[in-house]
Order: sequence, then structure tokens, then C-alpha cells
Amino acid sequence: MFVMVGALSLAGCDGDDVTGAGAGAGAGGGGGRDKGTAVAIDAARAFQQASVDQDWEAACEARTEQLRRHMGADTVAECVEIVEAPRIRDYPDARVTTGEAVEVEAFGPHPAGIGLRVTFEAGTAAPGMIIHTALRLVPGEEGTWLVDQVVNLDETMSTDTEAVRTALARK
Repeated sequence: MFVMVGALSLAGCDGDDVTGAGAGAGAGGGGGRDKGTAVAIDAARAFQQASVDQDWEAACEARTEQLRRHMGADTVAECVEIVEAPRIRDYPDARVTTGEAVEVEAFGPHPAGIGLRVTFEAGTAAPGMIIHTALRLVPGEEGTWLVDQVVNLDETMSTDTEAVRTALARK
């Protein structure tokens, strides 16, 4: 799985831009977006990028306790042991993009929060490999956002905000 958590309290960015140094504002607009949503979008982008960067400790620290327990880890150290398995390939020119944020209602053990599609494109290491994931982000401490739910969107599913909302209400 290519998705890891990063909970960062960063300045807001507009939707669907690429993570990385020098990334500019994307085509998604976002003039009416509040600061909390912008920070959640940055956390979602960091969530995906942490896997690409293999920053397992930061990724595990940013997960909610519930999500860590769901994967069989009671502590951050146990989480790191689970997710740091060696990678078969390196993805040096991978791209991470995000879609539009959408409010999601509480579902099962998951609190209400923000739903967002994050897309991983492998680049030249695996041309055509694209993974779309729906993330549920919930407020953490001191203005951070934590990923509380991860649902892969398969190629038969849409990747718009309604598909994200639907996926996060199914699992």
C-alpha cells in the first residue's frame, strides 16, 4: 500500500496541485475554502507523500490511535515495524495530487471530518500505475489533521467528491 499518514500544520494550498518543492497553486481554485479545510488538504497530500518518502515514523505518529490499532499496532514503534517493509521498487519521479475536499459525516467508528481523493502516479518506474485513495481526515491537536480512514478507489469507481463520500461511508 502506498498510503501513509502525515499530519502537518501547514499553510493552505489550493486543490489538485502536486506535492514537492516548487509546487504552485493548482487548477482547483478554492477561493471559498476555509483555513481548516486547506490544512486538511495539506495533511492528505503529506499522508500520500510520506509513503513515497518512506518517512514511516512521522507517518505513524500522525495516524489516529484507532487507525493504528486497526492495523495491529498499539504504539508508534509497532506501527513503524509494520509499515517499513522493504519496497520492491523505488519511485523517484512519483507524483501526488489531490482532489476537492468534501465534508463527510460520522460513520461507524469514524468521526465526521473531511473526505479527499489523493492520487499516486508512479512515474517512469511503473508507467500507467495510478492509485486513487479516499481519505477521511479528522482534526487533531493544535490545528493538525489526522487520517482516520483509508479506502482505495478501484478503477471502476469515479474519483469525484461523491465517490469519495460514498467510499468512506461503506467501509
